[in-house]
Amino acid sequence: MLLNILLFTFLASIVSLFLVAVLLLHKTLIHKTSFLFVSFAAGALLATGFLDTLKEAVKIAGDGVFLWVTISIAMFFLIERLFIVIHHHDENDLLLDDQELKISTAFLMFGDGLHNFIDGMSIAAGFLVNFQLGFVTSMAVFVHEIPHELGDFGILIHKGWSKAGVLWLNSATGLTSILGAVLAFYLGEYFKNIVPVLLSITTANFIYLSATNLLPEIHHKAKKSFAVKYTASFFMGIFLIALLIKILG
Repeated sequence: MLLNILLFTFLASIVSLFLVAVLLLHKTLIHKTSFLFVSFAAGALLATGFLDTLKEAVKIAGDGVFLWVTISIAMFFLIERLFIVIHHHDENDLLLDDQELKISTAFLMFGDGLHNFIDGMSIAAGFLVNFQLGFVTSMAVFVHEIPHELGDFGILIHKGWSKAGVLWLNSATGLTSILGAVLAFYLGEYFKNIVPVLLSITTANFIYLSATNLLPEIHHKAKKSFAVKYTASFFMGIFLIALLIKILG
């Protein structure tokens, strides 16, 4: 089980980083696809949270899970208020437009490391229940890491970092996902009752990211039109996760 956790955490976190690095070689492609990734990730996260991780947590621990999800969402809100912008990058960041960026590199990397740590815990929590949940959770992490890393790359390059320097720096923070996965695995192995709590945190993370970060960006981007391609990409994210759950379940 630990091997699966480490493998899928690596694939979801590190491989998505290198995919973004490849996209950076084609700036025109980034402009055309970056927001499609945001829309797709919003749908995938929402579907994974409601249709998979929350369902499994309730199955294990009952209605008490809803309290943990509520507390977790409240804590994510508090963290975001205290640390200003941990997950969020607006559309200009993603598209690498010129702007005045006041966030420090150390501060950005702290937020990125925390984000990846929670992702690693989420993947481990899924595999502690069954392979299907771990796989779907890994997919959700993978698709939302792409717009997340695009945002980080855009900010750091704007601040004067080289592409190689940005890649190495983000690779270093990506390793915190491995740390989070290993910690969650051993906590779950020794304290079985903590698995529903980890799944509740995962559910809250996915729903919070989708509802408060990604979906508002879609509305902002598409405020003057229906934006069919972004809307379709959002629903495709939901459909893909629902299909995966159906096939693997």
